[in-house]
Amino acid sequence: MPSRSPGNGVDSSTKGVAEGNGKPRVTPEWSRTDRAHGVTPRVAVTGVGVIAPTGAGKEKYWDALVEGRSLIGPVTRFDATTYPSRMAGEVSDEVYSPLVDPKRLRRMPLISRFAVAATQLALADARLDARWAEPDRVGVVLGTSLGAYKEGSEQTVVLHERGISRVNPFLALSSYNHSTAGEVAIESGAQGLNLTETVGCPSSLCAVGLAADLIRQGRLDVCITGGSEAPIFPIVFAAMCQAHELSTSNECPSRASRPFDKSHNGIVLSEGSCILILESEEHARRRGARRYAHIEGYAVGSEAHEMYGIEPTGDSAVRTLKLALRAAGCAPEAIGYISAHGNSCPRWDRKETFILKKAFGDLAYQIPASSIKGAIGHNFGAAGAFQVASIALAFQANLLPPTANLEEPDPECDLDYIHGDARHTRVDACLISNFGYGGVNAFMVLRRASGDR
Repeated sequence: MPSRSPGNGVDSSTKGVAEGNGKPRVTPEWSRTDRAHGVTPRVAVTGVGVIAPTGAGKEKYWDALVEGRSLIGPVTRFDATTYPSRMAGEVSDEVYSPLVDPKRLRRMPLISRFAVAATQLALADARLDARWAEPDRVGVVLGTSLGAYKEGSEQTVVLHERGISRVNPFLALSSYNHSTAGEVAIESGAQGLNLTETVGCPSSLCAVGLAADLIRQGRLDVCITGGSEAPIFPIVFAAMCQAHELSTSNECPSRASRPFDKSHNGIVLSEGSCILILESEEHARRRGARRYAHIEGYAVGSEAHEMYGIEPTGDSAVRTLKLALRAAGCAPEAIGYISAHGNSCPRWDRKETFILKKAFGDLAYQIPASSIKGAIGHNFGAAGAFQVASIALAFQANLLPPTANLEEPDPECDLDYIHGDARHTRVDACLISNFGYGGVNAFMVLRRASGDR
């Protein structure tokens, strides 16, 4: 936990000594007391850091969502002239580079640059200065689907065309999926559990859920979590074009990502990072931290059907959704909003609608829902963290963001998908849904931070 310093409101008082690794360790009073009385500590979101096509910071991100404004444009990271899909949600170098030390910037892959910059923003938003009294009580749990695959792909070309002597030596340490979590730990000084979830598109939602569990179990006081992704490079575009997964509406990129719309015709890839600071409720209260939301419960399942195919019954995802509600102690009737996966690919949008109707029955038609991907595109494994951030900000503003570019709904996507203007309303519990290739499905429940259950 952070050391006490003027103005940060941290209460570093502790009680009791626990043995670990051969040396005494001070154990926070809240974790001993709450567990002794059989109370599961609640987990609060206290910081939000965003590096996205919208720019740097939660404010620009939220403004784009509320306005239903798309930040999709032509691909500039490589020459996409001959590709069926030639657009993406890109992050300009000017967005993240001022937040990263220049020496580290040169040796880090793009995905890590995004995450380190977003970490800086998240820590600042949470008013944590990264001077930890007990750094082993601060963890990092991130999610990514591709890791630094971009740089690995590029250096493979260098190897074959220019020889071994021209391969970037930093690739040996930065190309594996876990390298980004390592960079974030170095940036933040977090010496606790350091883990990476990689389960496709739900990766960062699973990371946030795991981070919350570690805090509930008393293994961490603070966790830096979320996701980062950098999928805009030739081999990913080529493969997904060949699989007919990407939108081909190149004539108007800003209108190409159209979740649940009648004219949706594929995914629009995006890049960036969303980092969240999680703390126990008591830890956050003691230091006077603002609490955006509580992470109440989540669940992850697998259809075990096909890598690309749609499992026709929806039973696996319905079970997972109900497990998430049960883990959160939340009745279906309490859900006031759904942050939908909604990736603009017809079969996925229809699948999600079908699953929500099967899980909620007639109640599904009464729950407003929307997708953030109309505005920022689909940033693969980072998508879930961006959805958590959108709900945290929605709680704060009492606004539900619309689905950008949703004009005429697909007849099979007939739920209350918000379109046009943001909806002014107060909700107290929200559901996030995520789906991925190979049949992975994940759901999470968040509650408004004010008040008790």
